[in-house]
Amino acid sequence: MYRVQRDLPVGEWRVVENFKIGGTGGQYRPTKLQYKMTILGDTTIIRTDYRNDNHFLSLARYEEIGTENLKTYFLIDILGQVVELGRIMTVEVKGEERKRVLFRLRDTSGNEVACCLWGQYAEQIESHISESKDDTIICLIRFAKISEFRGELQITNAYDASLLMLNPTMEEAIDFKQKYKLHVFVKDDTGESELMLLDTVATTIIGNKAEELWDGSYAEVIIVILIISQIEDPEILPIPIKNLVGKSFCFGLSITSDNVSNGSTTFKVAEVWSGDHIHRIESLSEPVSLIGSSSSTLSTSEVLCIDHNKESSSEDVTTPFSKRKEGDAELNDMNSTSKKLCAKNIKMEKTKED
Repeated sequence: MYRVQRDLPVGEWRVVENFKIGGTGGQYRPTKLQYKMTILGDTTIIRTDYRNDNHFLSLARYEEIGTENLKTYFLIDILGQVVELGRIMTVEVKGEERKRVLFRLRDTSGNEVACCLWGQYAEQIESHISESKDDTIICLIRFAKISEFRGELQITNAYDASLLMLNPTMEEAIDFKQKYKLHVFVKDDTGESELMLLDTVATTIIGNKAEELWDGSYAEVIIVILIISQIEDPEILPIPIKNLVGKSFCFGLSITSDNVSNGSTTFKVAEVWSGDHIHRIESLSEPVSLIGSSSSTLSTSEVLCIDHNKESSSEDVTTPFSKRKEGDAELNDMNSTSKKLCAKNIKMEKTKED
């Protein structure tokens, strides 16, 4: 084992001869391949001048984590923005003190997954926080383990086999950064609100990718933070974004724990429609208004102004359905228009007259 570790350093290219190929199995597989290579006693490992900067990432899609495509016995590569970063804590595990950090990773579509890193990985994040001036952390975890904690899927390190990279500079990470985080102010006949549109949703109404509007410069993508009406020179905003002002859209909102627990008045847009769909929503709005004690998450609104890529300290964790109060579940029964009233005839007992 020592010889293999010495002759096969991480990140270096080598020529390997005389090895065994067999079937793969068991837990914590680094790839989905059906075969694995086994180093033998007479395997030769030779240095080479070959170089290739490709990291050969196989990034997991958040919506596939824990499904048949990405079962828990596969180790995965996952990339995302760190949100809801907790404090670095020292906890006792089996009589030994270890550092631990909890946070969530979010992709460009707004999907999130819980993360828990231990030991040297928690220390690496702690060191990055103390040294970096950038509040935005893009995190890449290679060979991460899919686990479950309190009924929720969670990403964690696979002992010491995982690799953690913070704000990496490879092509995949740069592409991830060049995304929208668009804040807009909207109003309808009931009032005003601030909404946040992430990349996939924002692209549907803007019509251009973020890197197309800023020539691929991430620094320019995040520079516009102020509200459009407060910008001294609003011409710095690209025309496709300025053209949103005054248009009407139908927004499907995601009510997150930040809204419920922390009182945030910024709501994340899960989906957006325009055109004929607005008329269909408006035609169906009357039954919704019959429910007096709840509010619809569909709202037809006009965009007032834009706050581009505004940062927020804690955002966007959808409350699991299992954690909603029973009273919320009973609300639909109390107000459902599909429930039938009791129509059974009640037989009246005759009273004898004197």
